[in-house]
Amino acid sequence: MDKKKELSFNLNNFLLALSLPIDYLRKDKCSTSINYSKRVAYLSLNIGRQLNLTPQEMSDLCSYSLLHSIGLFNCSNLSKEYCESSNDISKSFPFLLENKNILKYQSEYFDGSGLYGLKGDKTPLFSQILSFAIALENRFNLSSINTKERTELINFVKSSENELFSKKITDIFLEISQKCSFWLDLQNENEILYFIFGNLYDFTLTLKFEEVLKICSDLYFINNSDSHLLSYVEQMSDFYKFEHKDKFTLLIAASLCKIGKICISSSIIDKNSALDEFEYEEIKAYPYYTNKVLSNIIGFSDINSWAIKVQERVDKSGYPYSLAAKDLSLKDRLLAILVIYDSLRINKVYRKAYSHQESLDILKDLAKQGKIDISIVEDISVAITPNK
Repeated sequence: MDKKKELSFNLNNFLLALSLPIDYLRKDKCSTSINYSKRVAYLSLNIGRQLNLTPQEMSDLCSYSLLHSIGLFNCSNLSKEYCESSNDISKSFPFLLENKNILKYQSEYFDGSGLYGLKGDKTPLFSQILSFAIALENRFNLSSINTKERTELINFVKSSENELFSKKITDIFLEISQKCSFWLDLQNENEILYFIFGNLYDFTLTLKFEEVLKICSDLYFINNSDSHLLSYVEQMSDFYKFEHKDKFTLLIAASLCKIGKICISSSIIDKNSALDEFEYEEIKAYPYYTNKVLSNIIGFSDINSWAIKVQERVDKSGYPYSLAAKDLSLKDRLLAILVIYDSLRINKVYRKAYSHQESLDILKDLAKQGKIDISIVEDISVAITPNK
C-alpha cells in the first residue's frame, strides 16, 4: 500500500461507526432506540450463519443491515421513496459481491403484502432477512424486551410463517431464539459487537484517497446540497501546495465534519427562528458526536483530528473543547474558517446568503476580535474563486 496515495478501508468498521448518527436520526424520525442498526445486524447475521452464507456474503449482509436506514437522511418517513433512497445511497459503498436492490426491497413480505408486492423468493434473500429483522425490532423494541414479550414475539413469528416471512427464516429464528443468551446479548452493545466481529472475516480494502473521498462526499451532499465547502478546501489546499495525502485527508475531514449534527434533534437543526440559549448548548455538542463517530474508524486519526475542531477558535471561545491557539494547527484553523465562510455564502431560512466580499468582511471582523487568523482570511481573499 502506498501510504501517500492510499488508505486502508474496512466497510463494516466504517458503517458500525456511521450507525451512531443513523440511529439518532431514526430515533428522531421513528422513535426507535439507539443501537437499532447493530441489533438488526445481530439478528441478520445469526440467521445468515445458520444459512451457511459465505464469508463474503456475511460481510455484505452485515453492511446492508447497518446501512438500511440511510434513506432517512433525505426522507421523513418509511416509504417507497425511503427504500429507493437507501438503495441508491448504498451504491456508493464498496460491497464485496454484486447484489441488486437489497435495500429497495427491505420492506417486502413473503405473501406479497410489502411495498412492491413481491412474493416468495422473488424478493432477494438478503432483503428477506432484513425484512424479518426490521419487523421484529420495529414491533418489539428488542433493546428492552422482557420475558413476557419474548413469548409474544415467538407467537408472532409462528403466526407469520409463510405470510410475512418464509418458513426457512422462521424455523431458523425459532431455533436460535431458544437460547437465553440470544436475548440477553441483544440488550448489550458490547456483546452485539463481539458477535459481529466474531462472525466476520477481515475484508479490509486498500482504496485510493479519491475513492474514500467519493464515499464520504456523497454522504455530505445528501444534507448539504448547497454547500461549496469541499471546493473551497480544494482551492486552499492547492494554494498552500499541500501534499497529495494532506489535501485529500483534509477534504475527507471536511466531508465528515458535520456528521455529528445528525445526532442533534431536527427540531433544533431545522428551526426557522433563532435558537434559545438551551438549544444553542445542544447544537454545540455536534463536534463531540463527530468525534464519537470518526474516532472509531480505523485509519482516520488525522481526519478525525481536523473534523472535530471546526468550531474551535484561537482565543479559546470555541466549542466543544475550548482549545487554545497552541492546540490548533494550520489545517485546523483553515478548515474552521472555511466552514464559517461556506455557511455565510449559503441561503438560510432566516437570511439571504452573503456575497463573497461581505463574507470576507465578516471574517476580517472575527479576526480583529482575535477569534481566527487574519493571514488565512487574506489568503482566502486571494485564492478562492467566489461561486455565484
